[in-house]
Amino acid sequence: MCRTLLNENNLPKYFWAETINTSCYILNRISIRPVLKKTPYELWSGRKPNISYFHTFGCKCFIHNNGKDHLGKFDSKVDEGIFLGYSSSSRAYRCFNKRTLLVEESMHVVFDETNPKLSK
Repeated sequence: MCRTLLNENNLPKYFWAETINTSCYILNRISIRPVLKKTPYELWSGRKPNISYFHTFGCKCFIHNNGKDHLGKFDSKVDEGIFLGYSSSSRAYRCFNKRTLLVEESMHVVFDETNPKLSK
């Protein structure tokens, strides 16, 4: 699954750790154990997983710059990025910021899933 995510979205190999984390996160919430008819997340937490916030891996996204960097009066308040997955410690998304070249976590993200192969 990880190799497919990287190849399908034309992402470089150094995102392999992000694809593994995202794959585990997704599989724990959608794969059902045949005998128990429950997902691993249900067995662990005792409640059904909410998957309404899932987005297409590798799609283009726009990350709100909420005061992290000093902005001029006419500078854009969003940075373009690539969606890489979900935070393990909060309800945030993990995105690669194309301007800063860093992977960052943010809750303030808008996704453009119309053509995920255009993330480069």
